[in-house]
Amino acid sequence: MNKGRLSSAQLLESALQPFEDKLRAQEKFRRRLGVKQVDRPTYDRYITGPIERINSLRNAFLRDHRDNPYADGFPERFKERTGFDSYRDELPLSQLDREDRIAVSMNKATMRICREYEPHPVPVPPSEDAVEVDSPEKMARLVKKVALFYGAAIVGIAKLDQRWVYADKQVPEKYAIVVGVTHALSFCRTAPSFVSAVAVMDVYSRLKYITTQLSDFIRGMGYPAFYRETLGMNPDLLMVPVALDAGIGEFARTCGVLTPEFGIDLRIKAVTTDLPLAVDRPISFGAHEFCMVCEICAQNCPARAIPFGPPTDPPASVSHNPGFRKWFIQAEKCLTFWGINKKKWTQCGARCIAACPWNKPLSAWHNTVRWMAVHGNPQVKKLLVAGDQRFFPKSVD
Repeated sequence: MNKGRLSSAQLLESALQPFEDKLRAQEKFRRRLGVKQVDRPTYDRYITGPIERINSLRNAFLRDHRDNPYADGFPERFKERTGFDSYRDELPLSQLDREDRIAVSMNKATMRICREYEPHPVPVPPSEDAVEVDSPEKMARLVKKVALFYGAAIVGIAKLDQRWVYADKQVPEKYAIVVGVTHALSFCRTAPSFVSAVAVMDVYSRLKYITTQLSDFIRGMGYPAFYRETLGMNPDLLMVPVALDAGIGEFARTCGVLTPEFGIDLRIKAVTTDLPLAVDRPISFGAHEFCMVCEICAQNCPARAIPFGPPTDPPASVSHNPGFRKWFIQAEKCLTFWGINKKKWTQCGARCIAACPWNKPLSAWHNTVRWMAVHGNPQVKKLLVAGDQRFFPKSVD
């Protein structure tokens, strides 16, 4: 045997070095930008009372079913406005313009993995065969590098808060590994269109693959791990607060996650596990203060589903959880808009993403503007928003 030969662990460490470099670059970027790690997530400012876990059937994507006890008349309102029974109803190809069929075909091909692929967990080896974890910190680092290798743009780890598990679901694992993937913004900028839908389905399909591979990797080491669904058909978790707990970003006006690196150009999913892991701390970089002076996403939302003004108490929708004062998306408006003109689009899940001023390249100039957005007073933030509207007009109608 060649004593000079590297062990498998050493070979893997060497192979993953580019992803260690990527993690270090992300950490350095956040330090230079002035992103702070905090003890409590900044969503605490939105909590006004006890948080009750909600039933997954209250998810807006499920409330167009007439037999849903939480439908609250939405199926009838949707039918009256659109003429369809569900936002999922598709027009036959014969009713689409020929020039649109290419984009529609690409969209269907892209969403197939997302909609049809159902990952079945691989068996977990007996506990006596499990990999020993001497350092949760080193294991967390390894898991992050592996997730980046599989295709993630960003990864964070949180201790799973059971408040963010739907009341009718059981997620007993201790940790949530949050994985984020960015869109092809050139597609998003065409929203609303059949073309923009391709970008949305692409990230969800890639996320399903990444999180399935990650859960299988952890199971192979001898620990339970599960891909967790977050789409509307069968959701397990409320992903936004889980991602905030994991230090991915802060809460945004769009009701999504705003990150220092990618703005709201991010979709997220999670793997839950009992693998011993060090967790990340929540972050604070002034996203709330920036969103308070910036309403570009609301101005560019064709469904008028994103709120203007300051955060409010929950509107009268069973899809919203009591105990919060924050920005609430009017999901019924989103889904109804999707159904109004099925000859031109299947959804508009990307117009706000394309419009957000934070979604700029990681260049020296834009990073300087980001630094000003983090550290500037409200007047500076307003000037930055005005500059974005002046030099980066949102041209798609």
